[in-house]
Amino acid sequence: MKKVSKKKTTTHRPTVTSITLKHINEKLEHIHRDLEQNTKDITELKQQVAMGKGGLKVIFYVGAVVTAIIGILKLAKIN
Repeated sequence: MKKVSKKKTTTHRPTVTSITLKHINEKLEHIHRDLEQNTKDITELKQQVAMGKGGLKVIFYVGAVVTAIIGILKLAKIN
């Protein structure tokens, strides 16, 4: 007579290591998304700063021209 052996049914229970690795992977994905968003924000800020610098230059040059015109007119009236 042959012995019939029962096949062991193994249930896969997550180990502490697999749970920890899954948690670390989720955190890395979250950090990656945050990093991409920060990169986009930095690019936008650089563009805004560049526009601000350009605006200041225009204001400076317009102010210099107006000041020069007023100075020339005052000198012309004195003579």
